[in-house]
Amino acid sequence: MDLSFQTNGFWGIAADVLLLTAGFALIIKGGDLFVDSSVRIARRLGVPELIVGATIVSIGTTLPEIVTSVTSVVKGISAGGALGAGYDSLAVGNAVGSVMCNAGLILGLVLLIKPPAVGDGFAVKGAYLLFSLAALAFFAATGGGISVAEGVVLLALFVVFTGMNIYGASKAMAVRPAEEKAVAEVSGGREALCFTAGAAAIALGAVLLVDNAQSLCIGAGIPQQIVGITVVAVGTSFPELVTSLTSLKKGAAAVGMGNVIGANVINATLLLGTVACISGKGLGIDDVTADVAVWVALAICAALVLPSAFTKKTYRWQGAAMLALYLGFIVYNAVIIVI
Repeated sequence: MDLSFQTNGFWGIAADVLLLTAGFALIIKGGDLFVDSSVRIARRLGVPELIVGATIVSIGTTLPEIVTSVTSVVKGISAGGALGAGYDSLAVGNAVGSVMCNAGLILGLVLLIKPPAVGDGFAVKGAYLLFSLAALAFFAATGGGISVAEGVVLLALFVVFTGMNIYGASKAMAVRPAEEKAVAEVSGGREALCFTAGAAAIALGAVLLVDNAQSLCIGAGIPQQIVGITVVAVGTSFPELVTSLTSLKKGAAAVGMGNVIGANVINATLLLGTVACISGKGLGIDDVTADVAVWVALAICAALVLPSAFTKKTYRWQGAAMLALYLGFIVYNAVIIVI
């Protein structure tokens, strides 16, 4: 799917900017609907907000990354050769760049604004995120990419993560009074509708945002790897940014924290595992992503998880460190473009 305006000159650029702005508007409104309905569903069902954020909200806000990367790999299969490798770089860069953006930029800002406390499930989910990223870094360092077999391993890690969250949700729901369950069963229609509408608006808005931002950047001659790991990654991570900041504003920071952790696990496992298998030959990873980006992503997430797993608190210094790592990588990419 390509929702950019494919013409040259002033009017083509103006159309791209207009559609990009429409994408922002859809994501902002969709994120508001999505968070409100997710929090209400969590409270009605008695499911901890961290679990809701790490599963349902994460999958919804990660749809743009999934759609973008799958589309890129499919286009790469059709293109073949060097052009096909460029599409692979875009897909991998989108996933890894989104992990860095989600943790470094989004949670970095959240922690700087108002560091939230973390729930009991944070340590386990955070540790699983670090393990998933370590597996990805190992695959990238040892094989120059992700083979189909390694893609299957990543998909298996996602299945385990989903099972962990379902088990946690079922335990939480089992201890609720029967009266609360009855209320939840008969009054969830409006929330379900808002949830679906919000997810649809986020997905469409992100496609508009990414396609038109990508069109503008490629027109300026920026390499595919740089576009994927910066512009496309930031664009597809915009739903997580809106969701996290909206959650913080509405006093439901645990949803935003869980959303980012879950989204990062999904990016590292479901997304890359899926596109590696779809390609039929695995995914090649460029040197910058394999040697630098994956490790920066792991360092950012370690700065988030390790201190808070023991104290059950987050700190502004963590946000500053995570944001500094992310911005440092952006500067590194800018230097690559200049050179």
